[in-house]
Order: sequence, then structure tokens, then C-alpha cells
Amino acid sequence: MLYNHCQVTTYHVDDAAWVGNLCSVRIDDDGSILVEYDDDGNTVQYLGRDVGGGHYVLDSKSIDGRATLHRTPKTDILEGFWIVRGYEGMWRIHLRGIQSIEI
Repeated sequence: MLYNHCQVTTYHVDDAAWVGNLCSVRIDDDGSILVEYDDDGNTVQYLGRDVGGGHYVLDSKSIDGRATLHRTPKTDILEGFWIVRGYEGMWRIHLRGIQSIEI
């Protein structure tokens, strides 16, 4: 399933929250997940897998990032932790813009 108009709230340990950023999220039946967003004109991708019960572990090679996300059943929210080059925080993604996709 592709969610192509998701809203992200990003919490930084040493900074204010960033509200209203957009991203797309693709969750496939095989448990893979892709979170993609624009960062100052550069596309950032986090790729990962469901490690059980809606718990995802992701990484982004382009920004040396690691993250987790969790989705409670029957909700449209992913929440988790991220760390990028020593900076860390939490993020919440509201899944919006559902599109079915063929793989």
C-alpha cells in the first residue's frame, strides 16, 4: 500500500518539533517499508522491514540514518525513534493519500 501524502511531525532532542513536513510511505505485503521525503531538494529514503507485530527497523544509507517505527493495528499512525550522524529524536507519521499499488 502506498500512502503518498503523509504528514510528519519530527521531534529533535535539542530543538523544537517540526510539524507539517510531507513524506510518502510504502508498506508491502512482504513486510518491507519505504519512507521517502525531500530534504532541501534531496530525496531521502529509509528502507526497512517489519520485524514482528508492526515493528519496523529502517536505515538510510544516504544520510547515515537509522530508525524504528511502530504501527498499532487498525491505526493510521506510525511512531518511532531516529538517529542521524549523532542527532536523535522521535517522529510521528500520519498515513494519508492511500493508493493501492501492484508489485
